[in-house]
Amino acid sequence: MMKKIYISFFLSTILCYAQSITFQEVLNQSLENSKDLKKQELNIDLAKQDRKIVDSFSYGKLEINSQISRTNHSGYVFNSKLSSREATFKDFGFSQMNEGLNTTPKDLNYPDDRTNINSYVSYDIPLFMGFKLQNLKDITKLQEKANEHLYNLDKKNLEFEVLKAYNGAVVAKEFVKALEKAKKTIKFISNAASEFHKNGLVTKIDVNEAKVYELNINSSFIEAQNNFNLALAYLKFLTSNEEIKNVEDLENIYFDLSNFDELYKKALNQRDEVKMQNISIEANKKNIDVQKASYYPTVFSHLEYGFNDNDFTASKDKDYYMALLGVKLTLFDSSISANVQKSKIEHLKANLDFEKLKDGIKLELEKAILDFHTKQEILKEKIEAKNLALEVLNQSQLQYKNRLIPMTTLLLQESNYRKAEAMLINARYENSLALANLNLVLGQNLKKDNQ
Repeated sequence: MMKKIYISFFLSTILCYAQSITFQEVLNQSLENSKDLKKQELNIDLAKQDRKIVDSFSYGKLEINSQISRTNHSGYVFNSKLSSREATFKDFGFSQMNEGLNTTPKDLNYPDDRTNINSYVSYDIPLFMGFKLQNLKDITKLQEKANEHLYNLDKKNLEFEVLKAYNGAVVAKEFVKALEKAKKTIKFISNAASEFHKNGLVTKIDVNEAKVYELNINSSFIEAQNNFNLALAYLKFLTSNEEIKNVEDLENIYFDLSNFDELYKKALNQRDEVKMQNISIEANKKNIDVQKASYYPTVFSHLEYGFNDNDFTASKDKDYYMALLGVKLTLFDSSISANVQKSKIEHLKANLDFEKLKDGIKLELEKAILDFHTKQEILKEKIEAKNLALEVLNQSQLQYKNRLIPMTTLLLQESNYRKAEAMLINARYENSLALANLNLVLGQNLKKDNQ
């Protein structure tokens, strides 16, 4: 039964390492298949449509209308007859003139029902709105740019998440490999203890201690294998690629670390948050001009051409036209000054947010650099610790072979070596994340063709 289990582990390991994928492949697939990025692309398209809507106001609105009504309302009936040029003196009540001045004209006040059809084409266009349309158009352009920067920001954050997930999978694989080596080592120790016991050199306790330790290693191996499968499952989720079976080496981002002032300047030039905040400041400034437009007169025009009759017609006898030029100026409205003041306050708030953002980026950069240097030092220590632990383990194996130390001491040194190896693997992972985080703080992409 135990033999079948080992064969199963061996086959699963072979299958797991059979098909490998690089970080760049994972990154490309994640960016291509990301639902969130596709959603942000739609937001960019929405902003473009908003700009088109504002543009459409400048071109005016052309409409075709047809209104059909039937009524015995005296005013509407008289107006419809006049509009279709069918009014007669009788409609005024002139047929009752001999009845005196106080006579109520029946034909005028109680007309017969009438159907009226008014079909016309109209064109409305604002000629001047106090520069409001132009400023609104500029604001929609700024919104479009803001959405593009938001897309880039989400893209960079996704790139960081992909690197974190990919390196997490690499680390999980390294733990599996480390435990595979540990299984071989403890198997060798267990076999040696059994041989020594057969020859009467050690007690049964040594054999049992080695066996217990071997079983615990097997349990850890199963858990590590599961962690690796979970890490691969997350990569499949990010990439929408169900064929991922293995990963390659740890991905590290390398770049020159110049002095802090140059890095800070670089971050301010590249961070999408800074660009978005600049856009917010500009948009709020434009909004002040939008509110000030109410101080200017509004000039508009309405053109109309149509036909009015009790039936559908295109007769020249029934047509009409109307051309209107309107001017409106608000003489007093206290809300205008309040709205202007509100927009100025929003502009001041945007400027304060910008200053706060710059301070925040400076702090982020300081922390990222300190964290990176710390991880570098820790990594050096963990490399040395692992090498020393391996040396101690090799010496302990030799000492146990010569029966100079008990099994407990040997297993303790093997455990110390595994801990040192695990800490080194984790230190390499933390170092890669520190590099990636510093790259993110600087506002740089991970995708090579974007660098």
